[in-house]
Order: sequence, then structure tokens, then C-alpha cells
Amino acid sequence: MPRETPTNKTKGVVAVRTAALNDPDEKPCDGHSVAVIVIDPSKGVLIGDVPDGAGASSVGGHVFDVHWSYKAAACGEVLEETGLTVTALMPVFEKPVRRLNPCKRGDGPYGLGHYWQVYIAEVDGRLNVDPKSLLRPRWVSRVELQRLAQRTLGRAQHTVSAEAWAEEPGITPTWVQWFAEAGLIEMAEADLRDIEQFMRIDGASRR
Repeated sequence: MPRETPTNKTKGVVAVRTAALNDPDEKPCDGHSVAVIVIDPSKGVLIGDVPDGAGASSVGGHVFDVHWSYKAAACGEVLEETGLTVTALMPVFEKPVRRLNPCKRGDGPYGLGHYWQVYIAEVDGRLNVDPKSLLRPRWVSRVELQRLAQRTLGRAQHTVSAEAWAEEPGITPTWVQWFAEAGLIEMAEADLRDIEQFMRIDGASRR
């Protein structure tokens, strides 16, 4: 998947920050997102189902809604969505990478997609998940994560129907790539491309 690093972004970010702060109900896409893979050495990986039915993910969100850096957004989103406090945060990429994933808010200041940073986070505290963010929160093993990712591949390759997916969703198409980049699942490049293509045309994948 092609990657780019952000350039000349200050003007667009400031405009989005200002809009979000002046009108909390108006949240345009800022073009920057974090994905936070929450792990526990004894429990596994924390995932939950996205309320819109797109599948399961860990924690994520736009960066500049209320935060001022990728790291701050990662810690803030984990606390907001799960009630857990980040104790360790490891970035997957040296710099944020561009990915042309559709956003449910519409295109941002750079057009389609976001500049992403993916983190692996260790946490502390009591799990208290926001149901507006994730449903059926659970800790899963890498084996189960792999199984769910294979189900997403089946959906992308049309061997899993929309009805079967609704009964038992896999990982959201957006998140399969991130789990693969973090080394938590294995997926052939050709299969990742199929999922990426499906993500861009499937309306339920706008996350």
C-alpha cells in the first residue's frame, strides 16, 4: 500500500481545529486519525463491534477534534472509549502514513483518506466501554483475531454474504491492515489489496 508523510498541513489542521472548537456539533474530517491496538499480556487484544455493523476493531478516532497531537489523541481515545489509562504506547510507523480510506464525515482537507498513526498500547484500570464506540467488548487471542480477519477477507472476496456477515462480523476492513502492520495477524499482500478495494467501495466501511 503506498504511503506518504504529511506536508504543508498546518493551515488545514488549524481550520479544522477552529471549527471543532467553535461548534462542537460540527466535526468535519480533519484528515488525521489514530488507531490504537489495546493489548494485555495475559488477556490478549481488546476489540469490540462498531455500532454501524462494519465489524470489530480496537480503539480509534480523528486526531484534532479535541487533541493536539497523535499521541495525545491515542491516549484520549483509549480513555474515552474504554475507560482505561494508557501506561505504554508504541508507534507502529516512524511517521504518520497516508491511507485512502473513506471517512463517514466525508473527505477532509486533503481529499479522500487520512494520515494515520497506529499505536500498540498497554493499559491499566477497569474496562468501562462507551457503547457509542464499541459493542460486545472482549479480549481475544491472536488465533481468534486471525479467524476474524479471514472472515473479512471472505466478505471482500464475496464468499461471505452480507446476511452472514451481519450475523457474525469479522474485523472492519480498515483495521485488517493495521493488525497486519502490527504483526498480530498474517495476510498475503494480494488479500490485503482485495480488502482495501472492498473498503473503498463498501458504504459500511466508512470509518
